[in-house]
Amino acid sequence: MARSRRNGPREAAEPWLHVAKAQQPAVVRGYFRRTDLLARVEPLRALTVLRAPSGFGKTALLADVFHRWRNDGRLAAWLTVDEGDAAGIIDAYIALAFRNGGLPLVDMKEAWRDDGDSAIPHRARRRTELLATAIKTHGAPCLLVLDDVERLVRSEAVDTVNYLLQSGPPNLHVALAMRDNPGLDLSKIDDGEGVAFSAQELRFSTAQIDGFFNGSLSLREIATLEKGTEGWPVALRIFRNIKAAAGKDQAVTIQQIAADRVTAEWLGERLLRDLPEADRDLLLDLSLFEWITPTLAEEALGEADLRHRVERVGALDGLLQQGPDDTLRLNPLLREYCATRRREDSDRFQMLHRRIAQAEAREGRVVPALRHASEAGDGGQVGQLLERAGGVRLWARFGVKALIAINEQLSDAVVDAFPRAALLRCTVLGLQSRFGEALQQYAALRAKTQGFQRDRVGGDDGALRADHMLVQATLVGFHCLPLHSPLVREALASINEMVAAPIADPVVEGALHLSLSIVHGQRARFAAAQRCGTQARAAFDRAGAAYGSVFVNLTLGTLAMAQGRVREAANHYGHGAPTAIADILSWELEHERSCKPAAASAPTVPTIPEVGWVDVHAAAYSVAAELAFDAQAALFSVEHARERARSKNLATVVRFLSALRITWLVRQGLHADAARAWGEDSLPDTDAAILDADRQSWREMEALACGRVRLLQAQGDLRAARELLRQLCLLADDRGLRRVLMNGLALSVSVERDMGLMHNAVTDLADLLRLAEEADYLRPLGRERNAALYVLPALLEEASARDAHAAAAKALAELHAPADATQFTARELAVLRALGEGNGALEIAASLGINEEDLQLEMEDLYAKSGAQDRDEFDRLALDAAATLPRGARRNWRGSARRSRL
Repeated sequence: MARSRRNGPREAAEPWLHVAKAQQPAVVRGYFRRTDLLARVEPLRALTVLRAPSGFGKTALLADVFHRWRNDGRLAAWLTVDEGDAAGIIDAYIALAFRNGGLPLVDMKEAWRDDGDSAIPHRARRRTELLATAIKTHGAPCLLVLDDVERLVRSEAVDTVNYLLQSGPPNLHVALAMRDNPGLDLSKIDDGEGVAFSAQELRFSTAQIDGFFNGSLSLREIATLEKGTEGWPVALRIFRNIKAAAGKDQAVTIQQIAADRVTAEWLGERLLRDLPEADRDLLLDLSLFEWITPTLAEEALGEADLRHRVERVGALDGLLQQGPDDTLRLNPLLREYCATRRREDSDRFQMLHRRIAQAEAREGRVVPALRHASEAGDGGQVGQLLERAGGVRLWARFGVKALIAINEQLSDAVVDAFPRAALLRCTVLGLQSRFGEALQQYAALRAKTQGFQRDRVGGDDGALRADHMLVQATLVGFHCLPLHSPLVREALASINEMVAAPIADPVVEGALHLSLSIVHGQRARFAAAQRCGTQARAAFDRAGAAYGSVFVNLTLGTLAMAQGRVREAANHYGHGAPTAIADILSWELEHERSCKPAAASAPTVPTIPEVGWVDVHAAAYSVAAELAFDAQAALFSVEHARERARSKNLATVVRFLSALRITWLVRQGLHADAARAWGEDSLPDTDAAILDADRQSWREMEALACGRVRLLQAQGDLRAARELLRQLCLLADDRGLRRVLMNGLALSVSVERDMGLMHNAVTDLADLLRLAEEADYLRPLGRERNAALYVLPALLEEASARDAHAAAAKALAELHAPADATQFTARELAVLRALGEGNGALEIAASLGINEEDLQLEMEDLYAKSGAQDRDEFDRLALDAAATLPRGARRNWRGSARRSRL
């Protein structure tokens, strides 16, 4: 058997994932095609479920369907589930399966691992939405086969699969093989959109048993075998293997297997009893592996030419699945039985787990190595393997998801004995927004290690200090702590001291410079931020830390966006892959470039990862509010996000949302509530504090200044609003904050108009339009649409602003443009006409065959798609767009899309 290359492409691509799980299965040797059953399974419905105990041929049958599907030129993806699949892993595996099946996705190590998200359910939903969009875009039918579905033991993973089952695109067909339902919503079966097959339907019939044995059995033997096995496919296969081993003329009575049919005990009584002791021991050893990589198994077990030896064990024919790269997988039923036998010789199998852990570690597969060391009950090996792999440094190499998976293998005893393991846990707790626990452990560890200077006995003091540097870097960059907080000030002082001296480890160097780049960028010190970002990328590139490099690109993208360098920002965001964070930041960038955002470019309500700096949260929440149905819905969105951020102790995000809340209270006309909220939330009460760009992020400053101006304007204090805007624009111009300057100018147009100073309003609007020609940001005009529409005609008459006339005419046309009826579907136009005719929600919902709650969701989507700025404009656009629809057409849609979006 040829050995695969150590550290080959498969291992290097996803060191903590078993790529074999997402590879198409091989056809089982000796497979018997049951054409009558296949005729019932195909054509596939939206959902096909095979539910039966192990050994009923579920995998073989779906493998046949899978290959027939692929041979017909259709796209198919295969994934074998296991208990370790949490939400943050299962979505990556499903995407990997589709990529292997031919769906045009980007490299998984960048697209599905590197968004820095630790809030697993939200991250998984967002990624699954991205995948669903790709499937829908593909257009042609796509098949997803999930095998061993009962092993979805984690609720988050179940939720991820449920999303695909209930909200996947119509061209997605899902086939599930399971023993029991782990909690999936299979209601499509009851709705007639799916079909289920039970164990009874999967049993071999008399005719199939005859065909399975190629007509070599007598009618009496067939009847006896059918009675003794009850048509259990795996029992028939095992019986056939035993009969073949015994010789064609050697009688094998059914009584030998009938006594304990369909049970694991039978496997032990018959299969293992007839195996030579050496082969039986080999089988028990192989059962330790979830997936058997021959080279690794040979190293761990001390075997040579393992595959040929396995192939000589005829009784295993059909009980070992063939995977890619020479991998094998033992039949799950047999593997489970072997687990009970392993307990009889626990010392031996603990020893083997330790050897497997060492072999996995040498291949760079950190998570499997730690899992086997944990199975061995060897905490010392777990800690040492983690230290040798790099500890917290694994974050920059493999990403947060890998770090979380590693943390799950660390017992409290290991964390207590190995300070570097404790630092890794601190990092994971912090990234999961469990700051109280993280800080408590951090403080205890500081005391225990003499300020992170002394590692455990026999440890590495220098490595401990390096790991601590990385923890400080993540603390500063990604925990959304106030920039002026003592913890951040202390960490920044330490980081600046560290980077002043040569740093031996490029991963540490890259992480420290990245954290400084993020902080400088938040303070609008863009030259320093760019310099640190460039240094971080060079260090990560030297270390081969791809995950760190991705975060550098996202950071540099936010710097370019703030300065109005649109093309540069888009290039940075698009470098590599559309991760959840990159998607949010790109969405914000596109939103800023248009008065009417394209609804097709992003979902109405984004899923925001917990891991990330304030830019990510601010971008997502602010755009989501602006795409809400109306000011009331926007306010609800902001208040909900604020409470969520408060529960996660995301201090800077809470402050940003408190400021954003003022804007939406004012826009809803709740001026007194806005003034009261300003005081209750302890927002700054002086212009100097509002515009302090060193103690807060520029996004907090922008939200505070704009919210305060709108409140002062609503209260009639226009002079105070004007003065605050003057200072804001001066600061933004001085710091290179092009986006803030443009928002300030747009607000100034509104304030100057209200003060009756039309010449000043025209001048500010002309300056804004000149900037927009370079920065391509039109959203500020959209935010102050009424004022812009009032002042633009005056600008066109102003000779001194002639250089801005072309841009003004273009802006005026876009602000006045009605909704394009061609962008709406016939069903959407039917709803618009119903709205235009004054029909109420109850009547419209009834005409569509949905409830009022679903109608509200549909209306939110339609509102975002229209690009309307308020409800009055939406009502006008509804009349304009619905004019193309014949009267009465809306009545024909009743029940046509039950519980669906428009």
